Amino acid sequence: MVTKMRKIIVTVMISGMLLLSGCGDSLPEDELVENGQAFEMQQASDDMQASNFPFGSKNTQGRKVFPTLNDLKGDVKELLGDRYWPEVDLSKEELAQITGITEDMYVDFLAQKQVQDSHIDTMIIVHAKEAYVGAVEKALEDYRNRIIEENQDYPQNLGKAEASRMETIDDYVCFVQLGADTTAVADQGKDAIINYCLEENERAIYVLEKAILE
Repeated sequence: MVTKMRKIIVTVMISGMLLLSGCGDSLPEDELVENGQAFEMQQASDDMQASNFPFGSKNTQGRKVFPTLNDLKGDVKELLGDRYWPEVDLSKEELAQITGITEDMYVDFLAQKQVQDSHIDTMIIVHAKEAYVGAVEKALEDYRNRIIEENQDYPQNLGKAEASRMETIDDYVCFVQLGADTTAVADQGKDAIINYCLEENERAIYVLEKAILE
């Protein structure tokens, strides 16, 4: 629509120049046409340059460019440093087995846990398909409840499980169950462990929100 309007403007300009050609020095008609074409080409060039100018985190089509899941993991690891303990990547089959989240429900995912099953530090980020955001949320909530139930006899793990956080950011459903070494507060009881781990989880969620929403 904008291009069509500019063509009309160029035509009007040329017509006006032709009408004025009877007064004073005049330009040949061919030169007038060439000048009009040159003007239109310059405008097209200006438009192209403007469309390539970066605006925040949007691409040239105006759609927001989200960070990759590895970028998100890197941001959390950078924040927590050696307090980020998950190190083993889960496969899509393992993710489905432990959470019930299947391939048809997401665009991509990242899931990491500790090597030993007795240690429960975990981070799961699922870029859910829009129609499955609710289903992914429920699956991760059920997974969280199961971890809490399974660790009733293990106070340090129970504190981590109860302090775990789940947050949906756009179409990204994030589950963080972090805390690393809690021995420094273990003798203060479960509540102290929960508070300690909750602070770590809140920090991780903050970083994820900042990276996804900016």
